[in-house]
Amino acid sequence: MLAEVKARLEAQVPELDGRVGLAAEFTAILKDGRVPSGGVNAYVLPGTTTGVPAQTMGAGLFIQPVRRGVSVATFVQSTDARGQRALGRLDGFLADIQEALCGWAPGDEVGVFELSAERPAPSQRGLMAFVTEFRINDQLRIPT
Repeated sequence: MLAEVKARLEAQVPELDGRVGLAAEFTAILKDGRVPSGGVNAYVLPGTTTGVPAQTMGAGLFIQPVRRGVSVATFVQSTDARGQRALGRLDGFLADIQEALCGWAPGDEVGVFELSAERPAPSQRGLMAFVTEFRINDQLRIPT
């Protein structure tokens, strides 16, 4: 699911085209103590998955609705044209990320993405950082 979210963000948010990474790239940056290069970057990370009360449907099948989480960590600085553009319209840029994912599903999930939360994150070296969390309804279907 994370790769599909990455592709969707790159296709729908012009400033992020070619500037979205996955968890492994984010981990490498944290490990090295570096800041993301370029003016705007985002990383798609797994988020919190929560279950709701389980149901049993017929003999031999366990069904439990779940809400799967995906987080988008976004870093913005004015070191290039895309970063300057994103900072200049920060509210609109963050809204573009929401609009790219909300109401959309990457596969055969039961629901579509919904906005869960968005907040500034600690940042350093002239970066502005935000974490946007999304949730999508899905279900576990396990033969018993």
